[in-house]
Amino acid sequence: MAPSMRTPWLWQRRRQWAARERAEGELLYVAIGDSAAQGIGVRDLDFSYVGLLRNRLQRLSGRTVRVVNLSRYGARIGDALDRQLPLLRAIIDETGREPDLVTVAIGANDMRDVDHDGFVAGVERLIDSVPRHAVIADLPCFHFGPRELNAAAASRAIETRVRASGRPFAPLHRVTELRRGPQSWAEFTWDQFHPNRLGYRVWESAFASAVNRRARQLRLGD
Repeated sequence: MAPSMRTPWLWQRRRQWAARERAEGELLYVAIGDSAAQGIGVRDLDFSYVGLLRNRLQRLSGRTVRVVNLSRYGARIGDALDRQLPLLRAIIDETGREPDLVTVAIGANDMRDVDHDGFVAGVERLIDSVPRHAVIADLPCFHFGPRELNAAAASRAIETRVRASGRPFAPLHRVTELRRGPQSWAEFTWDQFHPNRLGYRVWESAFASAVNRRARQLRLGD
């Protein structure tokens, strides 16, 4: 997702994630996404949904976790296909194995004027290109307006294809749609677009069950 204007600290955010990438960890977690995966809206990376999921995986697996965040501000499906997936493949080639956890949450920036068939074709390519254990989310609820109509249709298409692939699905649209209404205003930062700490807790809840299962698998050595 992307706010209406860029802020200077976006570059600082990228440096913060780069520092996390250099940290040691027994497990490797790779995130694919847009500015929500960057954690725009919170100052502390641990309160982004990626940071929350990293801490969840570490706590439940009993092992330290290193995060490589491939997400980009303003990214769309095309960016994931053309820039983020090649980086994921490079990581696999370099390490000789797939990451222990991969999460994918992207497509919200495509919803302003979406070519539905082209979007779905991109989603299918993305699904086929990530590991079988990758946890793939649909889109967040926009609450009202044309973008929400687009996001609801796109989310149905994503869920159908993720489930058909046998990969874990994160019901992001459903958990954010349940928060629809004035009560959700407190879950966004100043731009009323990006989640704040509370909002990212809601995002984390969409991934929680799938990440819990993955942590159990890793604890058992799968």
